[in-house]
Amino acid sequence: MKRIRKIACIAGLLVIMMTSAAFAEGNLEITGSYPEDGQHNTTMENMAIKLQFNKAVDSKENQEANNKCFKIVDDEGKELPVRVYYNPEDATEVLVLADTTEMNSEGITVKDNADYTLQITEEFTANDGSTLGSGDEITFRTLNQSRNTMVYMVMMFAMFGGMFFFTNRQMKKHMAEENAGKTREEPFNPYKEAKKTGKSVDEVIAEHEKEMAKKAAKEARHAKHHAEEEVEETVEETNGNYRVRGPRPISAGGSSYITGRKAIAEAKKAEEERLARRRAAAKKKKKK
Repeated sequence: MKRIRKIACIAGLLVIMMTSAAFAEGNLEITGSYPEDGQHNTTMENMAIKLQFNKAVDSKENQEANNKCFKIVDDEGKELPVRVYYNPEDATEVLVLADTTEMNSEGITVKDNADYTLQITEEFTANDGSTLGSGDEITFRTLNQSRNTMVYMVMMFAMFGGMFFFTNRQMKKHMAEENAGKTREEPFNPYKEAKKTGKSVDEVIAEHEKEMAKKAAKEARHAKHHAEEEVEETVEETNGNYRVRGPRPISAGGSSYITGRKAIAEAKKAEEERLARRRAAAKKKKKK
């Protein structure tokens, strides 16, 4: 009886172990990838595919065999050399990288706007001995470089065109503001003016010259009026900088320039003093 019980226990343990092994062998799966299957506009440089598994796959005993389970092929079936890296911080993560060094030596280039497929064979094994089973594939398309370049060029031309348009518009607006209020002065035509007013040509010319002389005199008085400049007295500070104390007349700066108003006042004063001296001399002569 005891012998039958022992045989039954051993048989039960064997069944459990075989069931666990069978379950482990068919349970390794890819839970995520980047790029994803069917993704477009992936990078052409440093092509890499990151895979996430549901089990640890970083066993060093399996790495040599597992590295041979990955292959990247283009849309024509041409194979790209690859390197496989295991994440030391995440035992479930694998990075499959296109080997650019070997590609350059063999003259292989990654094409733009082309389909590439990462193939993982069914022999890929997890640390617990389970395998991928039927294998898996991830297909992705590289960046359409020519279309992106065209879009970039269109955007660049649009930007420069907009800048040119607004700059030109601002310049025109600025010129219009500068010319606003300015009237175009037509050249003087004595014959036209004589016909318009009914005066003789000589009279029109004489009046025009008189008007021009008045205008010139007015401009001269205006220029003399603004010739009274002010200088700003500066005081040197101890730190070598200067500050403005206040406005002062130009004469305070040592200039001997006499403005129009001052010259007229001084001439008038001198004339009054001369007349006063003459009147005083005349009174003195009468008394004698």
